[in-house]
Amino acid sequence: MIVVVPVVATTLWQWRVAAVTAARYEREALAVDGHAAGLVLQAQGRHASEAARLLAASPEVQAALVRPDRHALQAVLDRGEFADLLVAVTGAHGELLAQRGRTEPSLLVGVPAPRLEALLGTGSAGPDSGLLQRQSVPVERRDCADRCLLGTVVAGVWLDDLELDRLRPDRGRGADLTFVVGGRPVASTLPGVTGRDRVPVADQPQGGRLAGRRVLAMTGWLSVTPGQEARLLVTGFAAAAAGTVDSRLAALVLLLTVAAGLVATLLGAVLARLVSQPLRELADQARAIAKGDFASPPSAVRSGGEVGELARAFDSMRVELGEYLTALRASRDELSRSMTRLGQTLSSTHDLPKLLEVVLEAAVRACRARAGSVLLLTTDRAALVRQATYGLADRELAVRIPVGQGVAGAVAATGKPMVVSVPRATFLGIAVRHSVREPASHPSQVRPPPSPPPPAGPGPGGRPGPAAREPARSDLHRSAAETSRASSQVSVPLLAQGRVLGVLNLYDRETGEPFTLDDAGALADFAVQAAIAIENVQLHEEAERLSLTDAVTGTWNYRYFERRFQQELERSRRFDRLFALLMLDVDHFKLVNDRHGHQRGDEVLMELARRIVSSVRDIDTFARYGGEEFVLILPETNLAGGVAAAEKLRDLVNARPFSQRPGDGGVRLTISVGVACYPEHARSTTDLLRAVDDAMYEAKSRGRDRIVAAGGAAVPTMARRRSVPTRPTGVE
Repeated sequence: MIVVVPVVATTLWQWRVAAVTAARYEREALAVDGHAAGLVLQAQGRHASEAARLLAASPEVQAALVRPDRHALQAVLDRGEFADLLVAVTGAHGELLAQRGRTEPSLLVGVPAPRLEALLGTGSAGPDSGLLQRQSVPVERRDCADRCLLGTVVAGVWLDDLELDRLRPDRGRGADLTFVVGGRPVASTLPGVTGRDRVPVADQPQGGRLAGRRVLAMTGWLSVTPGQEARLLVTGFAAAAAGTVDSRLAALVLLLTVAAGLVATLLGAVLARLVSQPLRELADQARAIAKGDFASPPSAVRSGGEVGELARAFDSMRVELGEYLTALRASRDELSRSMTRLGQTLSSTHDLPKLLEVVLEAAVRACRARAGSVLLLTTDRAALVRQATYGLADRELAVRIPVGQGVAGAVAATGKPMVVSVPRATFLGIAVRHSVREPASHPSQVRPPPSPPPPAGPGPGGRPGPAAREPARSDLHRSAAETSRASSQVSVPLLAQGRVLGVLNLYDRETGEPFTLDDAGALADFAVQAAIAIENVQLHEEAERLSLTDAVTGTWNYRYFERRFQQELERSRRFDRLFALLMLDVDHFKLVNDRHGHQRGDEVLMELARRIVSSVRDIDTFARYGGEEFVLILPETNLAGGVAAAEKLRDLVNARPFSQRPGDGGVRLTISVGVACYPEHARSTTDLLRAVDDAMYEAKSRGRDRIVAAGGAAVPTMARRRSVPTRPTGVE
């Protein structure tokens, strides 16, 4: 490949150059022939033009055209010497009057003979107009102003086979001429050409083909009439000289090829001895490595030079690759387990305890920790509450840590990761569940100085706060529930959009090594993703709660009541059961808002809701219907039971004032209650709701602070357990 290919390629290139040069010389020679034929044809044209001009100027021709006299014109033409020209005289209307010369051209097979009258007419543009290269001279009357044309004298040359044979400049070299009109051959000196052959459309650099011959030259256009263009082609032999192989050149090429082959064989043997064997050993070692064998070093390391250096570099790569592969397999197994846990996380996206458990386990496994815990901030963001644990002896949840106290509290306050390393003897708290070998004491891990916690001001009643009472170096010991008897701890904040949601703690490595700042950075990146998932779950739970509860009172809203009302009706209808529906309205509640303000009015509604919810059963449904109206569903309750429950609620409202403040007697309220029962008063939700609503408005119309059953039946006053004024004194 190194020797033979360049030699053969160079030979072929030189051979190609010689062939191209020969073809160029042949083309140039044929172009000269075509130019010579064109010059001869131009001379014939000038001769025809001169003959036509002399005849048109002849007085005899002019006198004969006046009559017109065909015999006189023919006599004039017969006396002339026109050689191979065709001479004709036509009348004023294009009719043929006299002619002299060859009237029948010699054309190719398949080309029809042209009509002479059509070729001699003025402005002839027929399909054979290019056959006769003619010159026309009009004959006009002398001293004439109108209709002066007497006739036309036409002299031309037939471009047929005979004329083309005379135009060939050198018959010995084999250059042939072909006359083409409108894309088809009409006359040619080339054997085997017919009128049905196709000809090249242009003078192409590589030459076109005509009857197996290459067209190497072409004269200019002889006629440019659209669709009837006439041109003259020059063609050479079909077997060009470039295709002939020189025997001496072939022998030289063969000799060079054999010599190059011998040199290449000798050089290949030397290279195989010096290079191939070590390289083969390296290839065998590579195949062994591909199968997982990293123990055997390559034997080529004994070689010298570049091959030995390559073998030694390959051996170093083998050792490092084996170590990397071992670590990669461990990481792959850990990744597989993490992916499995990730799938479980995605399937439990809306389950916060499950999500925290998966997040904690993934963090513990990724950092090779022995234990860990997750703490989330409370709603008031004043304390951390333990929500999940892993590997701790104390697995109790709901342990509270004030923000700013202990390691976790400091991380929650500053929003920055923290790494601590202390001797085991000085580390307080609960023990890690897994029994571990007592490691040697590690020096304290260098950590970034955390931002100072919030200033410890005085607590309630002027007493100093917890941070002020504890010594400055007790950060590792303030939360006995969150620290373990471990030599190392890393704590990172759970940050979502810059807001701290909680803290993730990990304790002790499985290898006994302390956590580093790199571990804290990687765990912080993981905690950001975990915090986003936790925030999404919290937002989902909050949205679900808000969609079914009233924002002011915290009770169920009308949406939930509507769904629960329909379910209870369907259940009672299917199992032939009954239930009672109560609708209550706070009397004169507008006066409460006008006198005490809307904020206190909301406080009154919240306290009213708390009293009623605390007095009803777990199976009952209490919801805000709208404004100061509420509804209560009492399953498995008849009309009498519903009236009794309503009376209990009325007494509960009248028992004591609402929203009491120091120096204020509070706000007294009364309620009007309507009671309806299924199926006694209605069998559909719409009818039952209308019935209880009418009963409630009937109670308001009868003076308020009373109970009215559907159908207009009012509860007797003596049946009430305590008498209260119709209007509360706090409202009036």
